[in-house]
Amino acid sequence: MPELLNMSRELSDLKRNLKEATAAIAADALYVEGAWPEPTFASTEAAIQSMLECLKSNELGRALRQIRECRSLWPNDIFGSSSDDEVQTLLNIYFRHQTLGQTGTYALVGSNQSLTEICTRLMELNVEIRDMVRRARSYRVLTAFLPDSSVSGTSL
Repeated sequence: MPELLNMSRELSDLKRNLKEATAAIAADALYVEGAWPEPTFASTEAAIQSMLECLKSNELGRALRQIRECRSLWPNDIFGSSSDDEVQTLLNIYFRHQTLGQTGTYALVGSNQSLTEICTRLMELNVEIRDMVRRARSYRVLTAFLPDSSVSGTSL
C-alpha cells in the first residue's frame, strides 16, 4: 500500500527562513544589487546543484543571490523571471529535487486552511483512489467477438 510523505513542515520552515534572509538582504546597507562576482555556472544543472547545497547548508542569502544571477543568465527558464517570487522559485526547485523519482510526496505551504484539515481530506481522497484501483483490478476483461465486416451476409 503506497504511503504519502508530507514535506509541508520542512518547506514551511525553509520558506520562513528564506523570507527572513530576504528581509536581511534588503536591510543591509552594504548589499548592492549586481555587486557580486560574475557567475561561474557552466549550466543550469550546476546552478541548481549549487543552490541546493546553499539551501541544505543554510546559506540562504547566497542561494537568493544565486537565483538572481541565474535569472540574468537564463531569463524565463527554470529560475523564473525577475518579477517572480524568488522564495517560491527556490522552494519549487528544492521540492522537485527532494522528490525526484518519488511518488506520493506533497507539501502545503502558506495555506490559509488548517493543515490538519487539508491532510485529513488528502488521506480520505487517497483511500477513495485506493478503493477505485482495487475495484478496477478485480474486473475481468471480457473479449467481445464482433462480426467480420469482410464476410457478406447470407440468409438460409
